Amino acid sequence: MTASDLLNHFNTALTRLADWLLAPLATTPVVDLLCWSAVAGVVMTLVFGKTSNQNGLRWAVDQTRAQLLAIKLFKDDLGVTFRCQLQLLKATFWRLVYSLVPVLIMAIPFTLVLTQLALRYEHRPLTPGESTLVEMQLSGDAWPRYQDITLEVPDGVVAETESLRDATDHSLCWRIHPSAGRTATLRWRLGETTVTKDLAAADRPAQLLCVSTRRPGAGIVDRLLHPAEPGFPAAGPVRSITVDYPPRRTPVFGFNLPWWATFLLASILVALVVRRAVGVQF
Repeated sequence: MTASDLLNHFNTALTRLADWLLAPLATTPVVDLLCWSAVAGVVMTLVFGKTSNQNGLRWAVDQTRAQLLAIKLFKDDLGVTFRCQLQLLKATFWRLVYSLVPVLIMAIPFTLVLTQLALRYEHRPLTPGESTLVEMQLSGDAWPRYQDITLEVPDGVVAETESLRDATDHSLCWRIHPSAGRTATLRWRLGETTVTKDLAAADRPAQLLCVSTRRPGAGIVDRLLHPAEPGFPAAGPVRSITVDYPPRRTPVFGFNLPWWATFLLASILVALVVRRAVGVQF
């Protein structure tokens, strides 16, 4: 099994796990997002407490408070003020240093979490009759052979146009729309190989579904950012397939913040509340 296959299996398993975890509150996407933001805040606090130099952080915080108080008390003495500012910069520097290890440890897991949330909160599924564009990017070598391939749509999907070709970018584009509110699979036949792409559709646009905007190519970063479907092999004729979905709205308390801002703000607020209960210093 190649590294590419392992990454495909890893992405598939992670996406299925996210589907299972997010399913109980799928009918209320905003509540689901806030609940998992709170969970992320608690986990972030516990991991930070276990992997950071807590004694060093407490020293840096105490130094920061002491120097700020000294600057306030001796504001008329420029020499003392200058020395306090230097000590304040030193304490700030060490606070950042002591926080670096837990940030690095949490970087990869939180990136994976954010990519899974993006699959559900960045875009919403199409509704019956709502048109969109599907674009297939071919390799330069495959373009002369497969530039006339046909999109095969299943029941519940209507192809509105024939393929529009761009010889410069080696891309093919179709306009389609779902006629039923259910997930479907688009197909293309490239010789003896069949290529597929998932199409997310629902009767209720607010419904929380895994919306894969792109079936990625062979690049590792591309596959990690678009984990819902297997990536295409580097030697294959297809580089990527993209579907243009409408953005999802996630209003919270009357504000239509981006989902990632809602997630980060809610998780940070929970972390600030929880840290006192568990005795963790940020």
